[in-house]
Amino acid sequence: MAPLTSFEKRIKRHIIGRGQEFFIVTAPGLEQLCYDELLQLPLSSQKAAIVEGGIEFTGRLHDCYLANLHLRLANRIIMRVARFKSSNFQRLGKKISGIPWELYLPRTSTLKVHVTSRHSRLYHKGAVAECFMEKIAPRLAAYAPEAGSIDAAGQQIFVRIVDDHFIVSLDSSGELLHKRGLKSHRAAAPLRETIAAAILKIAGFTENEPLIDPMCGSGTFSLEAALLVKHIPAGWFRSFAFMDWPSFLPERWHYMRRQSEAIFAEKTEPQIFASDRDGAVCVELKACVDRYHLTDAAQVMCQDFFKLEPADVTKRTGLVVLNPPYGMRIGEREAAAGLFTELCGKLQRSYAGWKLALLVPDVSLLDRTPFDGLATHHLFHGGLKVLLLTGRI
Repeated sequence: MAPLTSFEKRIKRHIIGRGQEFFIVTAPGLEQLCYDELLQLPLSSQKAAIVEGGIEFTGRLHDCYLANLHLRLANRIIMRVARFKSSNFQRLGKKISGIPWELYLPRTSTLKVHVTSRHSRLYHKGAVAECFMEKIAPRLAAYAPEAGSIDAAGQQIFVRIVDDHFIVSLDSSGELLHKRGLKSHRAAAPLRETIAAAILKIAGFTENEPLIDPMCGSGTFSLEAALLVKHIPAGWFRSFAFMDWPSFLPERWHYMRRQSEAIFAEKTEPQIFASDRDGAVCVELKACVDRYHLTDAAQVMCQDFFKLEPADVTKRTGLVVLNPPYGMRIGEREAAAGLFTELCGKLQRSYAGWKLALLVPDVSLLDRTPFDGLATHHLFHGGLKVLLLTGRI
């Protein structure tokens, strides 16, 4: 093994060898579920707390890899880089220049700085972002090693200012974590994968029961369920921003992936049944299921919800999950309300005894639900507040 360079020793001492502070960004209302999910991982430390906007946790660098790979409910994971106080640009510039950016960022980084400011004398977010860009570039040019530099993709820096106190963080995820790397196809008004995963959790879906997704659209529920029953991590098919960091440990990352792959499950027959009346989206979804070798768990059919009978695909009861068409997908409110009433009638007739997860886009539609004893949950989907009903039909 070649001896470490002085730069590698600095990275090992300051980044790899020390505990780091991380922050997990979640959708509103999912903090507790994501916290529970985090603590199920084999982290080096169990120091975690729910705070405004998400979860703070302390751990080693490889814990960040683990969280990005496995968490199904997180939107983004950022690593804290610095905390300081500044009320003028001269002091701010000195603080930024003093951060050892070369330990965090490749020399060739394309940077994007996001700033939020509240009750601060440095309220001009654009000027603050420009100051960061102006001070980081010469620091990297002076200290980051040129030989072997990575042609890095974009790296994002998040700056939060409250009462002149700065928290500077580096994005470890890259694209938002709901982008699993599975879907190249889209449908109108798609549901985010993180929200779909949360709904499956709230509804009590287990890997030993069937799931019917009879208005599947792009198949978000079905693909999330397939990953769950096959024990495939949420981030298995994608890359992350931390993979371009100078501190990235490829051997540790590959070992982590091998550990995950060792518990992948092979199913003897499909237990997830996705269906839609739109033949084009069904063709695209089936191609996705085939491409990522999920056919042992999931089956795609092209059939209208009102003609599909659960007994035709499975003899067992399980979970039926629906995100009914509304808004841009259905048009007028009256038409959406009529469809919702018909949908509930079909569920009553064909899915008696099944567990239900039903998204209700408009609170006025609650009066049209004929089911007793369902629990109501509030979720945020695309910035809109929607209702989720769960229980047994």
